Amino acid sequence: MVPAPRTLEVASCPVCGEQSTRTCFTAPDLLHAVPGLFQYAECSGCRTVFQNPRVRDEDLGSCYPQDYYTHGGSAWVPTPAPVGSLRDRLRRAIRAAADGMPDERVSPGFRFAGRLLALHPGLRRRARLGLVDGLELTPGRHGRCLEVGPGQGIDLFCLRALGWEAHGLDVDPLAAEQARATSGCEVRLGTLASTDYPPSSFDLVYMSHVFEHLPDPRPALTRCLALLKPGGRLVLVYPNPGALSARLYGPTSVVWDPPRHLVLPPSRSVAALAERCGFVEARASTTARQAAVHCEAARRRRRGERWDPLHLEKPRLIDRAFALAEALLVTSGWPVGEEVVLRARRLAAP
Repeated sequence: MVPAPRTLEVASCPVCGEQSTRTCFTAPDLLHAVPGLFQYAECSGCRTVFQNPRVRDEDLGSCYPQDYYTHGGSAWVPTPAPVGSLRDRLRRAIRAAADGMPDERVSPGFRFAGRLLALHPGLRRRARLGLVDGLELTPGRHGRCLEVGPGQGIDLFCLRALGWEAHGLDVDPLAAEQARATSGCEVRLGTLASTDYPPSSFDLVYMSHVFEHLPDPRPALTRCLALLKPGGRLVLVYPNPGALSARLYGPTSVVWDPPRHLVLPPSRSVAALAERCGFVEARASTTARQAAVHCEAARRRRRGERWDPLHLEKPRLIDRAFALAEALLVTSGWPVGEEVVLRARRLAAP
């Protein structure tokens, strides 16, 4: 039998340093059945939820078994529209309107349609092949981006399709190999701390569902700042501890994913942390784009069933209704979306 990973006590909040906490819940690994029970606490200061005691650094690898999703077979990637097709022209028009960056290839009629369609967040994401706002590239310009932890390489493929010179960085050799095969991009092995990319190498650093796996987010953000060119952007996407599914379903919500998720700050706290690390214009919001999937997963887990992220079922009516309710709350300003999205910049050169 595989032994449970060893743990250590965390003396203070990894985000703000507050020592006062309250215990939230204790739960097993509902995805891969890694042995053990894992406890989560909430910081009394910034409301960050973090694993405490947390898995030791040297045992973190045992929490990602061979059937973890980044080790799977071929990944599905969205198909870019043929150049010049109606879908391609609409997507360009939506991106140009949403990003406020004129594209000379878009005709006046499509510009008007783009301004209307860009008001819908779902259409903006479809125009960017599923990517969140903030990853735009100025039309006609060269841009170099780094995705940290590209997983199966799907987002890396999309960034390349949108015009970025995209690079990946992953600590897992199997995941790096998968990401290379999916995206066609260079993917180096290593961590933010160990990578030999020189300072000011990138216009964009992007992390999607990686931040929550880091035991100490502060040095990671500081390293991201150093890798960015002056004026460069950081975009983080990670599960929201205040998500509607987390509030309704508790420990069965996929927001938590013990023992792999270690630190989950709420949107306001991660923006404050980014600014303490040297970023400017740090803004964090939440998105409901994964709400239907998360609802289905939590319902199945509550019934004692196994949920497999590699074999998703078509959302049921109850899941779509949940997603609609969450989207309406997010649109009204409630920070209850399934994901936090942080956007921040390195100060531009004077």
